[in-house]
Amino acid sequence: MDERLVLILINGLVLLLSLITHVIMPWATRKSILFGIKVPEQAMEDKEVLRLKNRFLLYNFIIGIPAIIISSFLLYRFLNPLLQIIITFVFLGILFLIYLKFNSKSKSLKKEKNWDKMSQKIVAVDIKYSRDKSKVGVISPLWYLIPLAIVIFNLILGIVLYPNLPGKIPTHWDFKGEITTYTDKSYGTVLMLPFFQLLTLGILYLSHWSISKTKQQIDPDNPQISLKKNIIFRRVWSIYLFTLTILITLLFTIITLLSYGIFFKTIKGVYVITLIILGFSIIGSIVISTKIGQGGEKLKLDEEEVLNRNYYKEDDHLWILGNTIYYNPEDSSIFVEKRFGVGWTVNVGRPLGMFIMIMPFIIVIIILIINYKLLEI
Repeated sequence: MDERLVLILINGLVLLLSLITHVIMPWATRKSILFGIKVPEQAMEDKEVLRLKNRFLLYNFIIGIPAIIISSFLLYRFLNPLLQIIITFVFLGILFLIYLKFNSKSKSLKKEKNWDKMSQKIVAVDIKYSRDKSKVGVISPLWYLIPLAIVIFNLILGIVLYPNLPGKIPTHWDFKGEITTYTDKSYGTVLMLPFFQLLTLGILYLSHWSISKTKQQIDPDNPQISLKKNIIFRRVWSIYLFTLTILITLLFTIITLLSYGIFFKTIKGVYVITLIILGFSIIGSIVISTKIGQGGEKLKLDEEEVLNRNYYKEDDHLWILGNTIYYNPEDSSIFVEKRFGVGWTVNVGRPLGMFIMIMPFIIVIIILIINYKLLEI
């Protein structure tokens, strides 16, 4: 199959899975959240709410599917890595604008139905959470010593093999497995992948750490049940994240060994592994989101009681940009649950939270600088 066509198919698949992930979020988030807006749980059965969710589904597919087709045509006609990045960000931006539209509609519906007058200042905090490790839920951070050992091995291997490596190192292969690009040997080119691997591992471990440090949300009417659900929720996501870390580490290791010319002689297997990792990361997150939900709300425990509540804690004013960014200087928590969707975000009202929010942009700049400098060594 033509390499250009394969790249287009992969890009289209990624965009389609992103669209599906975005579409299911209203059903995966907490029962009291309607497009980022806090409402009473019983409001989710309101006809207007159900109509709003169905329209969200329709809007996404009517706009998203043609956008994927158009972007695929543009990439096939003008194949360019920069264009691919731009198209991806534009597509995600379109999805975000659709969300903002329905966030605004939800806010108006809340006022129209007078749901904003049904809130109570009810806060439940598990004060033992920070001291009781059994309530954290995540796997031990010591597990991350395994991928760290693999990365260190790759670094040492590159240094040891450096004198015996050829003057030019293969850095790009086509879909037929043939080398298309060589780069002059230097410590920068030889150790670039292991260093990038180390940086990736650091980012993934930070994600693991953030899960363990996220503020615990407790249901005041059913504290023990909500705590159990949250522990399961955290543990499942931490196992998923660690599995993804191992897979990515092994992928980088295979590519590193391939560039060194040992153990592997063809790149074809790498493409298969990459697709497996991509599928696991996206499909895995979709399955967990739909089966467990935000904070474990979709879990059904035997001892759980069904409660009908007409109140909720009002905190919409602490969220900005369509209720996607949490800003509360008075909250000491750095990590909090996302308001829309499944996962966690940061409290930008705290200096550390603001730093973590902008850190990905800093990392991208650092990678570009290091990449440029290492190639000069």
